[in-house]
Amino acid sequence: MAGETILLGKNATYTGISHVVEASVTTTFTEIATAKVGDSETTVKKGWAEVTMEATCNDDPGVSEGSVVVVTATGANGHNLNAVKFLVVSVSQSEPLDDIITYSVSLSRGVQ
Repeated sequence: MAGETILLGKNATYTGISHVVEASVTTTFTEIATAKVGDSETTVKKGWAEVTMEATCNDDPGVSEGSVVVVTATGANGHNLNAVKFLVVSVSQSEPLDDIITYSVSLSRGVQ
């Protein structure tokens, strides 16, 4: 599978999630192999795109699995992220002994 990852910084707006300090969006395409009957050559074409996002929050993000987050970003390396809806698929909490509590939120493009 081919893909591209972009980091979202100050040029991104998040609606429905709080305290985001870092996020990355990855677009991955499936590969479709096509071949004509009797042909010895196979052609690989780009298939369905899957867009996922990983966000790090420095306090309770205020979301749970099944929540919807809207992301708008400018200058996102050609990705069209204009009011894109992401579905929260997992939320995990990290509590190191000598550091702040952080939350990792995994999201997938689309809604339930």
